[in-house]
Amino acid sequence: MGQITRNGKAYDSVDFMATLNGVPIEVTTATYGNEQEHQLNWTLGQKPSSWSAGKRTPSCTLGFMMHDIVPIELAAQGGSILYLKPFWVIMTFTNEFNIIVVDKVLVKFQNEGREVTGEMGLKKEYTMFALDVKLNVAA
Repeated sequence: MGQITRNGKAYDSVDFMATLNGVPIEVTTATYGNEQEHQLNWTLGQKPSSWSAGKRTPSCTLGFMMHDIVPIELAAQGGSILYLKPFWVIMTFTNEFNIIVVDKVLVKFQNEGREVTGEMGLKKEYTMFALDVKLNVAA
């Protein structure tokens, strides 16, 4: 059973589905969101007089079963998923209010490799280079 974390909130994975460029794929973990810079603005005195917000930075980590990644590696140029162009991953799940939520994440692989453990089913968590995270595109 996988887990999904969206902006720090964990959701149940029972009703979770992901597609990679429109193709359904099994995701074991998904953590994604946006972070925005904030700063205090100072004038004379000890306390800040105001605040301002800066740039937004998207982030994403996805876990996949190895039997799903190997065909993607074989189809990639030179057998490396690092050469793949950015692609959309669409996450669909049911939130705590039983509402279907659809999020879109534009990513590319930032690392590759294997993680072999004594557990059944080989899986690996990949750090993704996130270009865009869109929450609630269809809710």
